[in-house]
Amino acid sequence: MGEGKEILKFDGEEIKPCYECTFLGTKIDQLVDNTTELKHRISQTRKATNALNSIWWHKSISKNRKLYIYQTI
Repeated sequence: MGEGKEILKFDGEEIKPCYECTFLGTKIDQLVDNTTELKHRISQTRKATNALNSIWWHKSISKNRKLYIYQTI
């Protein structure tokens, strides 16, 4: 991705190199390093877990409602 020294052309137009792209929802950079993507996904997981923990430990939410939420996700 963007490392080649050849100038790529398509239909006579020069294609500029890219240094970062998103493919199937995953960010890929020029070095094919996925640490930023992993950090982002871990952050999203923590947020979701914290939100669900407040539901699981809430006393006034019935077990049936908690089970319904669990089966939905």
